[in-house]
Amino acid sequence: MITSMINSEAHPTRTLTLVLPEADWQALRAAEPDAIGWLRTQIQNRLSAESTPWSSRSNPTAAPSEPWWGNEDEY
Repeated sequence: MITSMINSEAHPTRTLTLVLPEADWQALRAAEPDAIGWLRTQIQNRLSAESTPWSSRSNPTAAPSEPWWGNEDEY
């Protein structure tokens, strides 16, 4: 086994779950056959871009409220 896979504290990670209707997933796969790789690249590109700060909310004008999943940083 790879040591970095065993020692998760050396490289903390997050797992993302994205819920999409099947039709949306199929459309994404038709446009991007490596949809997961494409999403990863989009995240990496966004993090490396020096533009306006990004919001963790998809609608930054919405009233602030506690998300239904609570504070994910507590884990």
